[in-house]
Amino acid sequence: MPNPGQNDVQSVINRIKQLKRMSDLEVKEFALEEGLADKAVRAVGVANLKPTQLRKVFHTLKTMQQRVKTQPKEEAFDSTELLQLMPTLAYAVGRDLIPKEFYQLLREVFHADRLQTNADFLRAFDFVEAILAYHKYRS
Repeated sequence: MPNPGQNDVQSVINRIKQLKRMSDLEVKEFALEEGLADKAVRAVGVANLKPTQLRKVFHTLKTMQQRVKTQPKEEAFDSTELLQLMPTLAYAVGRDLIPKEFYQLLREVFHADRLQTNADFLRAFDFVEAILAYHKYRS
């Protein structure tokens, strides 16, 4: 039986797919309450997103963000470290630690085509940070 929030998650995924680059995503579109980040959290379900798993993902991304923000924003983004995170997320889905819909969302957010520059990664990081914040707010 499909997740009742699947359509809402899919609408967020579809919006991300429309972006040529993550830096094209306006902050107000995801950061405001009822925005994309909040919508994703509500659709996936707070109880389905384990805080421990979110922290693991966020910790890895935060380490990358600290390094990337010291580099020129227009410089090409090196996705090597990020690519290593994706199998970890897939494993977490396989063990039912994160919902498949959340993995699908992150897969689109961190798609190589959308992360061409450091600015793109930084916007993707901001989006995930907003998801974490709304998860905490809604739990």
